[in-house]
Amino acid sequence: MPRALTALAAAMGFIAIGATPASAHPDWQTYKANSNWDCGPSDNLSISKSVIFQTCVVTTPSKTHGQLVVVVSNRSTKTVELKGAEFDSDIYGRWDGRSELSGGFCGFHELKAGQARGCFGNTVELPCGVGLRHSGFVFANRAGKDETPPFSSDRLAGC
Repeated sequence: MPRALTALAAAMGFIAIGATPASAHPDWQTYKANSNWDCGPSDNLSISKSVIFQTCVVTTPSKTHGQLVVVVSNRSTKTVELKGAEFDSDIYGRWDGRSELSGGFCGFHELKAGQARGCFGNTVELPCGVGLRHSGFVFANRAGKDETPPFSSDRLAGC
């Protein structure tokens, strides 16, 4: 696992089970990041500086298939009501000119204090030779929609 991601996971107190593309969709699940995960910057949700979230793309070792994951870590002392999460990424339709995005949506989940969960999108074939932009959205408590900081993945689609 890259050092930065390892440090982030440790700092955020992620609960981990394990996930690779196609292992989870479309529900909130525990996870374990590894070298197949490429994550954008983390940020706090507008409801609390103690609720951190970010978007990651998980690929197969060959980088031919991948999926997005929106991860949320609750470091507060209160339960957070995650009303849902969704994705905005070139891997879910933008790159081939389609206007609809089909990455998936995770519904309601109570994220208790100290817990972390990931919302896993559909696993799709990655486009060849295209730089990809990703972000995710989380709806929590009554705050409305928060967007993760967008990031690009140029190292995908090893063709």
